[in-house]
Amino acid sequence: MTHSQINEQLIANYHNTHYQIGTISGLITLRIDHFSQALAEFLLTSHQSTAAIISAYNPHSQSLSSEENQSAHESLRQHLMQHGHPMIGGLNIDPTGQWPQEKSFFVLGVDLETARAIGQHFKQNAIVWIQSDAIPHLVLLR
Repeated sequence: MTHSQINEQLIANYHNTHYQIGTISGLITLRIDHFSQALAEFLLTSHQSTAAIISAYNPHSQSLSSEENQSAHESLRQHLMQHGHPMIGGLNIDPTGQWPQEKSFFVLGVDLETARAIGQHFKQNAIVWIQSDAIPHLVLLR
């Protein structure tokens, strides 16, 4: 693994998180490094080969108030809309309940460098990157 400023426990937490996206067909729950048939079908029917899950909550893992997180989330939504990125709302859920849910966006058709840049712009530690193999991968940004 490459050197990162992010501690191993936080990286483990990202791996254990359930990344949930809402589609017309229903909810799809994704896990890092786990194939999802529902995601594969969704990408195929959406005519997309890439996607990313990006949040603006708690920049660099510094806890913010609900209002600050909601404002950051809305800024991310505006940024994605201004740049023409199709998106679906999502939730990042800690299955142990230790951490509160975080809103995110499932961004369709975005390339990896653009997804990284957006995550870095919103001071995130990581994003989730998905290619046509429908296996979400954790991409560390620091």
